[in-house]
Amino acid sequence: MAVIGMLLLGVISDAQSLEYSPIFRFVEVPSPLSGRNTTYPLVAEPLPAIGKPFPDYYFKTIKTRVTQTNGANGRHEYSRHDPFNCDQSMIVLLSDAGDWKMYRTRSMPYNTTANLVLTFPQQEPRWDRTNPRWLWALEDFSIVRLDVVTGAKTTIKDFAGDTSMSAIIATNPAWRITMKDEGEASVDRRYWAFILQGDGRVDYAPLYIFTWDRVQNKVLGIYHIAVNDREIDWVGMSVLGNYVLVGGDPVNTGTLTGLMMADPPLRRFHKIAYATAHSDVGLDSSGKEVIAMQNSQTDYVDLIPIDWTTVSVNDPGQYPGSHCVPVIRLFYSALPYGLNSGVHVSCNYPGYAVVSTTIAPGLPDQNWLDRSIVLVKLDRARPRVYYLAKIHNTTDTYWEETHASITNDGRKVVWADNWGLNVGQEQMFLMKLDMPPNWELFRTAADRWQLYR
Repeated sequence: MAVIGMLLLGVISDAQSLEYSPIFRFVEVPSPLSGRNTTYPLVAEPLPAIGKPFPDYYFKTIKTRVTQTNGANGRHEYSRHDPFNCDQSMIVLLSDAGDWKMYRTRSMPYNTTANLVLTFPQQEPRWDRTNPRWLWALEDFSIVRLDVVTGAKTTIKDFAGDTSMSAIIATNPAWRITMKDEGEASVDRRYWAFILQGDGRVDYAPLYIFTWDRVQNKVLGIYHIAVNDREIDWVGMSVLGNYVLVGGDPVNTGTLTGLMMADPPLRRFHKIAYATAHSDVGLDSSGKEVIAMQNSQTDYVDLIPIDWTTVSVNDPGQYPGSHCVPVIRLFYSALPYGLNSGVHVSCNYPGYAVVSTTIAPGLPDQNWLDRSIVLVKLDRARPRVYYLAKIHNTTDTYWEETHASITNDGRKVVWADNWGLNVGQEQMFLMKLDMPPNWELFRTAADRWQLYR
């Protein structure tokens, strides 16, 4: 009877495992552009045991706690980055000592001394998409690549010795190159965009943006940042490397006012959003380069084409003709069903985005999106949204934010959670949601309660 009961809920259980049933389907959000949808109030559940899969109370996706609580060190970095290598045999987690820790995932909890592979001081680590042993990172003015099995470090490019950049670095109060933690290279690691960041003499201000082609070993463009344009959240490349993205702030008064796209030579700039908010670069369902981002002017999550014809949307009435597509209404409102959460976005898997929420202590989960993680199909003609999970995480400090990230292969979603315990003390662990087999082939997502009647 237990097995039959779990099957009706969309999972199959036995003494050792938990699996999705062949008839499992996601629950679709009926009207994601509305402030009102069916709400699923959080149900109190015991702190999950490490390594024991269990079904989400409402949506029956399979979740597992995979790390032990170790301050903030039991969690991943951010929603925009996949913490797993390409075969998911290793994971990069935070360390409070100013470095990073890499663990094998062969046993849970991942973050044990027995699983520790490497501790490394380099910054902005990003896994190679095809080689599970390679980790790309930044060090001073260099791009380096670590072989995590041997520990060998290869300097891919030292810009302090580059003919185009060496004089600029030598004659400026320069500290390092950076993408400001959120940016990334193109998916093939060919095209890179960086800020040359100043040191303490200039209050660590960004001084230049430059782009580099790894195949040609050539600096493609250098752009001096004026003093009135130095509020920049991040820089990076589009997924396919066709464009540079610059997360400028609206307080800037020069070229870099708002979220900008640019050509790799950094000669042409075009504003695609009024401001830079929580976002990620990705591909839509047709393979075109986009950003999915919270629009601070309209309170929607938008699908924004990275295209010269895209028009920045400052008001909901401007969506027609802008090429931007609203996909979720956030509905920040004083009404009893207004959203109480902040959001983050992850677009690592082509054609989709994961949106997760972060809620402060004492706030009720009253909106349909509160305390939820959802999956968005980035279809410009017909975007669709599906519930993935309810979350217990409660946020009072930065490293308690949920930051759900979908893996590059679409097999898992991971997020930080404290289960509402020791809030404000950054006592975090990592939760994992295993996506159902062939989930991206689902053509419809019938209401679960109708499906199983």
